[in-house]
This record gives sequence, structure tokens and C-alpha cells, in this order.
Amino acid sequence: MPQYSRVNRQSTSTVHSSLEYIINHVFCPLKLPQGNDHSLENDLALSQEVVDAALAFNDQLSDDNQLLWMSSVKMLRNLKYSIRFSTLSAKDVESQISAMYNKDVLVYMIRAQNAAVVMRKHKHETVFESFEISPDPTAVMGAKGKLICSYPGPAIAVPNTIVGDPTFAPELANFLVHMNQDVLDAAATTTKAKSTVLEERDTTHPRYITELLTGILRGLGSIADVPRIRKRIGDDVLWDSAKLPWRRSPLWLVIRVALQTTLERNALGRTTYKSFMLFFMTRLTRLALDDDDVMHFMAAKIARRLFKLGPSASPELSHMVSDVTSEVRGIQEEVWGSVQDAQQVSPHWAPKTLRVLQDTHLSLKTSREYIVHALQNQHSSPPQTSFNPSHHVRGAIDDFLDPNASFLVAAHMAEPSLALADFEMVISLGIDDWVARVSSQTAETACISIEACASAYSSRALTAYKANPENLSIMLITLFELWVAMDKIVVGQIPFLVEYSPEIPVTLLERLLVRKYSALDRVKRLHTYLKARHRDSSTGLSVFSSTTNNKSFAVRYFYQSPQLTSLKLNIEKDAEKERKQKKNELRTLNKTYADLQKRTEALSHDSFVNSRGWDCHPKKTCGKCRLEKQMQSMMITVHEWPLPVRELDAIVVVFELACPIAFDMWRSVTFHILIDICTPEDVPPSHPFKTLPKYAALQCYRKCHPKQRLTLASDAKPFANTHYSRTHIPTSEDNVCVNNGLVFRPFDITTDAWAANVLSHYDSSKLCTFILPKGPYGTLQRYLADTSHPSNEVIANQADCHKDMTMHEFIAFGSLRSGERLQWMNVLRELRARTLNFRREEVHLLFAQAVSQVGPFSSEDELLWHKELNSEIGWKVSR
Repeated sequence: MPQYSRVNRQSTSTVHSSLEYIINHVFCPLKLPQGNDHSLENDLALSQEVVDAALAFNDQLSDDNQLLWMSSVKMLRNLKYSIRFSTLSAKDVESQISAMYNKDVLVYMIRAQNAAVVMRKHKHETVFESFEISPDPTAVMGAKGKLICSYPGPAIAVPNTIVGDPTFAPELANFLVHMNQDVLDAAATTTKAKSTVLEERDTTHPRYITELLTGILRGLGSIADVPRIRKRIGDDVLWDSAKLPWRRSPLWLVIRVALQTTLERNALGRTTYKSFMLFFMTRLTRLALDDDDVMHFMAAKIARRLFKLGPSASPELSHMVSDVTSEVRGIQEEVWGSVQDAQQVSPHWAPKTLRVLQDTHLSLKTSREYIVHALQNQHSSPPQTSFNPSHHVRGAIDDFLDPNASFLVAAHMAEPSLALADFEMVISLGIDDWVARVSSQTAETACISIEACASAYSSRALTAYKANPENLSIMLITLFELWVAMDKIVVGQIPFLVEYSPEIPVTLLERLLVRKYSALDRVKRLHTYLKARHRDSSTGLSVFSSTTNNKSFAVRYFYQSPQLTSLKLNIEKDAEKERKQKKNELRTLNKTYADLQKRTEALSHDSFVNSRGWDCHPKKTCGKCRLEKQMQSMMITVHEWPLPVRELDAIVVVFELACPIAFDMWRSVTFHILIDICTPEDVPPSHPFKTLPKYAALQCYRKCHPKQRLTLASDAKPFANTHYSRTHIPTSEDNVCVNNGLVFRPFDITTDAWAANVLSHYDSSKLCTFILPKGPYGTLQRYLADTSHPSNEVIANQADCHKDMTMHEFIAFGSLRSGERLQWMNVLRELRARTLNFRREEVHLLFAQAVSQVGPFSSEDELLWHKELNSEIGWKVSR
């Protein structure tokens, strides 16, 4: 048997990109492309490499086996010839079918139907086999390891008397040609926003070949009992920032299945198939010796295949694989040696070139004047400065509540503490009178002023009152009073708002620390108002709900607002006009495609025989190829309806486009208090794909206040930002005129979070609780912060007692707030017992927390925790 010859890499016509494609799809290295890389040129390069390898492999076979092998080579050549164009040629298919002899095999890829057809000519009958050429991506991704498939699929034997009929070959060729082009209802689809669109990332169901063609042939013949093979398919679905995913080449699967099923049915057998696969992969490895990244992986692959062949591999094939793997190892050792040599070389040492004196001399060329001046003024007296006291104007409530909070900001810059105190005082004394003066014409301006001042005041107060729970409680009271003022104004403008939850829970007032009677009276008024608002609101109704129905606030407001109704009609009118234009464009493109198709069917591909006797096809100058390329490139951009398809969802979107300013500011202040102030932990941000203010289709209709905080956002993409944004021609109106793909939900722009996710985490206890300093009492913070622990728990936790504290002090400290209604009695007992050291700061903080915390209110608006102060015991304590 002759020796295997080496492949001359310099003479190969495979360009680097095509070689990379072949290696990726034949070897499946660890690093694969993250997007679709299929093209007609790459498939032609793959089929050409297979044919070249098959011809070279033929020279290595014995004379007895060469005739059988050449039948397989003919099959591969015909396959390569059939895929040289993007469409099948009916004339060529008919010619190949008519020219089949006994034992001949034909294979056709039907791309549009994701199927292959294999025809096997026998003495009395022709067997037609079909199978799927690209597995379903769900099955590929769901398989553990490789996907096990059986090939071929259905097989039908048709008598040669029928196949030889003059009308059979033309009709079959015409069927296959149209199936290769037409996108039918077997193509994968998906539903987005109730619009059904083609899903290019999924594969087509092959039923028009495996079922329809099989059924037609079954009427002419009978079911054939053919041997089947099982293959472990190493496919994958990979994409990253790409329109279509990477999938392993269907052509490579067709070649392997057709070749293996053919060889296993004749004398060559499976060993010859595996030997050829090893031969082909070894040739590719030698071609890739210039690529350091993959050649080791390829060498390992062919070594593994040789090991699995074992004694079945011929000595020549084993020697060829050994030579290639040795070359790979030699190249890698050479590269590693160069790396080691480069690291062993020490840096160049040239001491004579060093400038030691110049490099160590420090110079201060521009500092003489400064140094002389400093030396001359060592004993000079400081300059006299005159005292010019300044006094900032202290404003009234009308000065503070301006739309930009400019007066508050300026006053705070001049006198920070005084400005905060003045603002708190004017709000506590005059906010009710100020609200009474607000008219329906000035309601929006008043709400804007409250929102601006609430934000400006809280941001400065949080910094100034940090770690001071009593002052922070005053801040919260002031913010609650501002919210009540705004709520009264907005309810006056939108009366049915009273039916919805005020969102501010009464429990936030329970954590406040109040010492003065005036502040306590303010808390009682706040409690009375919030209690009434919660009582008047309907159960389960919230303006922040993500559920849309007829009771939603936005829907109810829309139906009583002529402005919003008119805005929605304008949006729909403009969208209908654009959709009509898009339908006209579609009709024009479909007509153009039909005309091009007629012209294409009337033409033939240009070809000629060159000086070497090879058939050549000038693709760049071929008229039919140019028309086919033009047809394949024809696409149309879909028109997406700007509003959601559901009427109530569309109403909510229109409401947010022109939200009433007073209500918008009410939502902003409510969220500011609950989220920015009373949420103890940072809200994890969400990253929706599109927010309503950035939705280009509706930006021109948006009429909201610049400080709008609550808006709508969608995780789902619009059609314009997906791979469904453009569809191939020809197509129907249903595929071009699609529904809106966005699914809007309430979204907070400030925290970048969904409104429904942040409203359940608010808690003011962190703001209104003293923090014990580090020391013996540091571990007793839980006994200061809460009243829910029983005294028995304190006794059971004696092991937590610090070594610098007596056990009696530990129990007394922990039990003081044990039982919310026993706190004053415990205080009275401790004043008598003197177990705790009143010189300690921690004891002072404990008593301050116990006697200052407001606690819950009774149904008669009395303070439940402080009832004892109105009793005889309370008088004794106060005395």
C-alpha cells in the first residue's frame, strides 16, 4: 500500500477565514464563535476540502476497495455541486436523478426545511431517506453531554419503473427546488405582544420533507427496512451580542451521515469511515500548524481517534498521525523554549551610563521667593482684621416654600443650624394656614414648592442630624407635615384620591423620639390625619400598584380627562398613518420580489471551462447570481404599534406621558419619605431595557414635569431593538405590522428600582434609635432598640454579660424595656433600686429611648406606652 503523502499548505486554495470555519465545525474547539458564521462560501470550502481528502484517501486503498470508494466520492462531488448556489437548480437535480446508476447515491440539502434527502439506487428500486440536519436548540441545550440521534429518518422504497418514468424526475426536482426556497408554516415562530413572528434563532421543523415527501413517495412505493446508525451529536447554541447564534454546520452532519450510512452498507464498513474521518482531520491539523491556539487541541483530537481505532488503523495512517502530532509538539516546544530564553536574559547592565550625581541632586528653582518670604516673616505679628458681623434675613413660610427652594438653600449656606431650625418652626406653626391660601390655580405651583423644599431640607437635615435620633425625629415630623399639606392640596384637585391608600403607614410615627409637648401634639395631629386617610381608602387600592384594571387610579383619571383622551387619539391617529405607509411599502417590495423571481427563473447560471478543463462559475458577473443575491437581501423594517395592545395598559401609558403635576409631585414626595429617608438599606438597582421617557416612539408626546420620579419601564424589548425588527421579503402584513412588545410596570428613576419591589422595606427605627458606644454595654443594643424581649430572655442570656459589668446591672439594663407597657414602672423601680450607674452614657441613652419613644396609639388616640404619666404614679414620677 503506498505511503500517505503530505499536503502542501502553500498550494491549498482555502483562505484563513474558511479554514477557521472548517476547524470550528469539524473539531469544535473549546473557544467557539459567539455568533452565526454560516455562509455559502464557507460551505463550499468545507465540501471542497472533504472532496479533496476523499480523492487523496482513494489512493491509499487497495484496488478492490477503490471502486466502492469512488461511488462515495461521486456522492460527495454531486453534493458539492448542488450547494454551489444559494438555490437548487431544477435542471441539475433532474439531470443527476436521471443519470443515477446501480449503487449510486445522491444527497440534497433542503435548507429552508432543515432537512436532507438521500437517494440510493438499487437494481430494482430506489430508496429515499430523509432526516433533520440541525437539531432543535431546546434539545441541544437540554441534553446532558452530547445529543444522541438515529439516522436516517423515514425511508421509502420506490420501484425503478416509477422512478424511471419521464415525469418523475422533473416533478421531484421541482418539489425539492421549491422546498429549498419557500419558508412555510413549519418555520419556527414566537409570540411577542400577541404578534406571531418568525424566530430565526430556532430551527425549522422538517415535516415537509420527512412527512409530506415521505407520504407522497409512500403512495408510490413501500416502507423500506434500512439499517440505521446512532450518532452522538456535539452541537451547541452560542451567541453574545449577535443576531443569530452559532450552530454546528448542518452540511458537516449531512456529509457524515450520508458517508457513514453508505460505507456501512457495503464492504468498506465502519472502519473505513472512521479511518477517513481521521485522515481528513489529520490533513486539517497540518493546515492549521500556523495557529498556536488550536493546533494542540486538534492534535489531541486526532490522537484520541487513532487510539480508539486501535489495530484497525493502517500502519500508514498511524504514521501520518504520529508525524503531525510530532510536528505540533515540536512547534509548541520551540515556542516554549523561546519564552524561557526571553525570561532568562537579565536586563542590560551599563553602570557607566548612570548619572548618579545629577539624579540625586534636588533643585527648587522656583521656590526662592517663597523661602525668603517665609524666613523674613518668622516674627511678624498677624495682620489686624476688622469685625464685620453679618446677619442673614430670617424668612417666613412664604419665603421658604418657593418652587426652587432657593431661599432655604441660601439660608443654609449662611447659617446651617439656624436655617434648619427656622424651617422647622415655620412649617410647624404656619403650614395649615399656608395650605388654606392655596387655590386651584396655584395648586400645581404649591406642590412643586413642597417637593423641592422637602428634598432640599431632608438632604441637609440628614447630614446635620446624623447620629442624633431626637433631631432626626423632628426632621421626620416636619416631612410628614409637608406630606399632609401636599395630600390635602392634591385631594382637593383630585377628590377620588382619598379612596386610595395614603401609603404612609401610621407605624412610622411609633418610632419617633419626642420630649416636648408641642412636638407630641404635632405627632397626634399627624396620627389623626393618617388614621382618617387609611379609614377612607378602599381595601387593596394603591396608586403604585402594577396591576391594571378599571379601579386603577390612572384609568379612572383618564376617563375624566379630555386632555388625556385627546392625546391618546392623536397617538393612534399618527400610528395608523405610519402603518398605512408601511403596508404600501410592503406591497411594493413584494411585487418587486415577484418580478425578480420571474426574471431569475428565466435565467441560467453562467459557467465556462477554463484552460485546465475545470468548470468555473463567475459569481460576480453571473446575472442570475446577482438577482438571487438581490432577492435574498430584500428586507423590510417592521412597524410596531406605539401603545400596548391591551386598552387599559395603553391608558396607563398615556397617563404617564402627561401625568398631572400635582399628583406627580405627591408621588415623588411619598417615595422620597418612604424610600430615600425611611428605607434602612440601599435598594438594589434594576436594569430595565427601556424606560418610558427614553422610548423614542412616544417621546414627542411626553408632557411631564422635569422632576418626575415615578414613570414606567419594561424588561421586555420593543420589536425595534430585537432581531425581529426586520423581516425578509416576501412576507405578509401580519409579520410586518406588529403589536407593541414592551411590558410596562411602575419604575422609580431615582433608585433605578421597580416601585413594587421597594415599598415593603421601609422602617424608621434606624433613624430613631440611639446607638450604644463601644464598651461593656455595646452588646446590649438589642435591649435598647426594642421592647419585644421578655425578661426571662435577659436572664437566659447571662453569658453575654461583660466582665466589666455586674450581673445585676446586666439584668437591670436588659429588663428595663422588657414589656412595652411596663417601661415607666421599670424606670420608677430603677430610680429606687439604683442598680444601674447613672453616670454612664449608655444608661442615659437607655432611659432617653424608653421615655421619649412615642409608641402605638389607642383607638382614642392616647399613647399606650405613656398612660402612667396621667395616673397618680405618673405625678409621683414627675415630682
